[in-house]
Amino acid sequence: MFIFLFIATLILAFTGKHLGHKPVISTVAGAPLMSMGIALKSVVFIYFPSATTIVFYVVIAGAFWILIHYLFDLFHRDFYLLHVKDPISSFSIGTWIASVSIILILLSDNDMAGSMNILFYINLTFWFIYIGLVIRNYMFIFTNLKKYIHQIHGGLLLTCVSTQSIVISGYHVLDGAEWTGRANTLLVIGSLFYILNFLLIVFRYVTASDKDLTVNWVNTNCILHGALSITGVALTFAHPTAFSLMYIVWTLSFVFFLVIETIEIIWAFQRIRKLGWRHGLFDYSPTQWARVFTFGMFLFFTERIPTGHHPWIDALAQPLQLFLPVVIVLLIAVEVTLMSLQTYRTLRAERTGTIA
Repeated sequence: MFIFLFIATLILAFTGKHLGHKPVISTVAGAPLMSMGIALKSVVFIYFPSATTIVFYVVIAGAFWILIHYLFDLFHRDFYLLHVKDPISSFSIGTWIASVSIILILLSDNDMAGSMNILFYINLTFWFIYIGLVIRNYMFIFTNLKKYIHQIHGGLLLTCVSTQSIVISGYHVLDGAEWTGRANTLLVIGSLFYILNFLLIVFRYVTASDKDLTVNWVNTNCILHGALSITGVALTFAHPTAFSLMYIVWTLSFVFFLVIETIEIIWAFQRIRKLGWRHGLFDYSPTQWARVFTFGMFLFFTERIPTGHHPWIDALAQPLQLFLPVVIVLLIAVEVTLMSLQTYRTLRAERTGTIA
């Protein structure tokens, strides 16, 4: 099935290329895969099990589509310019690592072991390369903080997300007892990345001269709570009996979830007043998928929290497990609709020679 999907996707991509249509695949293109993958894990598998297989193959087909177009960029020698050169946007390469990690988890859940070990070690190797790139990026940022500080956003936290995704996928692929030592090291590295980038983001907003959220707030800032949630999920795999630590991380995730989403609601109202409904909320951007991912990851973390130890956490977790799946399904429906409309406008513009 995978071979058929890859060939079909390859033919479709080459046909589009031959007809003069080469979609611009952004560096953050892994975000929809991350989002759909975690939604499959935390929502579809539990609440809509009959749709699991369909969504799973949609995620795989999407991964093939993105991979093929990144290879097009590589062959056209645009890859470095489009995805690596910029020290801020290249943090988004972390979505590629997290996407592969989630695919490994889904393969494990679907009993499709195959070459999972090989794919895991390829992903781990790529993570090391990514960390080298990230170190370069930090050198740019800290040697010219005045230039870069107002470009800082939640996308930098993909360093944490990608690292913790390696921890989680490792427990699905490798022997847990052997993996735990290396997983602990990665857990610490991911946590340090979170602290560093959290401080950078806070500094950016504290020092911003313009406090207008419509100008300053970025979709990826919701990763402030999503990165905490995935750290908590990694903790549940590495130390399933560390209840106190788990509850501390979950409480922080919940507080950050409330704070960040309150800011996002204020931001949404300000954008509607300033730009109207369409341009305020319904202009498509791949970064909007970060919201689906962070909601899905918080739900997944909540589902994995042990019950019966803290009554008030149990009391909060129960309504969240009813409320969040509905919100996640609605967010996915909105994002798929916006993405489809954007694709349609782009194709129509290419045919008519106008600007989309």
